[in-house]
Amino acid sequence: MRKFISRPKADKKRINSKNEFELCYIRHRYFRKVKYNPTEEEMKPYQSIINRMAKTTYYTYRHLFIIVGFEIEDIVNIGLVHLVNFLGLFSIHKRHEKYSDFSAKHKEKYSKPPSKEDLLNKNKANLTMFIKQRMEDLIRICRQKAKNVRGIPVEECATFYGQNPPPENRYELLEDNEEYGFKKIDLSIFKKIKKKAKPKDDEIFNFAGYWYISVPLEHRNLTLEDLGGAGFSPYNNTHNMDPEEILVLKREKEEFEQKREIFNGQTHEEKAIIIKDFINKHKIDPKFKEEIKIATKALKQMEF
Repeated sequence: MRKFISRPKADKKRINSKNEFELCYIRHRYFRKVKYNPTEEEMKPYQSIINRMAKTTYYTYRHLFIIVGFEIEDIVNIGLVHLVNFLGLFSIHKRHEKYSDFSAKHKEKYSKPPSKEDLLNKNKANLTMFIKQRMEDLIRICRQKAKNVRGIPVEECATFYGQNPPPENRYELLEDNEEYGFKKIDLSIFKKIKKKAKPKDDEIFNFAGYWYISVPLEHRNLTLEDLGGAGFSPYNNTHNMDPEEILVLKREKEEFEQKREIFNGQTHEEKAIIIKDFINKHKIDPKFKEEIKIATKALKQMEF
């Protein structure tokens, strides 16, 4: 005898990814409405869809999932939770109007009512779209969580589109994209359009009358200075430094910002020369092992 499933009602207040991360990505309001747990036999015909879409999502956004502590098995299990939601709420057998409409159209087209296989294939098609939407939600929620964890955005780049010619310095779009007539576009959509356009330049290209621009974002790992400011190392906390140390630190930061502005203002070719010089200068030094990896990767992305 199957057990009765009871799930408590959701609070009226709106939840957020900071405090209720798990409830956000499982769509808890859907999950609470489902009154039963499907058997393994009921779920088996859909398992391949869950596995395929979970695998594709995980390896596309692997870096993001590592930050929030997800492995591929976690994405599969999240997909299975959404499968329970789908079978309990959105299956064609649960929606009488959709069932009647599908049956009528099938009978009109094939002069016979749909078979069990026809209904299963329709459910599979609907589930594919449903899981795709849920995976997009998962990515969005994980980005919010990762930002809370690291304190900085986790996207590799910011993407924009517009009909106006792009500014000479595309980094200006990060400051005020609307001033140049550009709007933000989701990275996944940008990638789909780039796949269709097949441009020579992956970061700036024109397609169907619109300019599409990708602007790399600066990322860094937590440093000793970050930990010191958070109170983990009193010796590195600016409140415990003497005035001379604070002045030196301030000057170093100012110099770094000036150098970064100069670098961002360089042409594509000039940036490549600077990166090559850095690699040649420090490639033997083990202290720069990680920096050399990052610089080499950046150079490959620039196709030099």
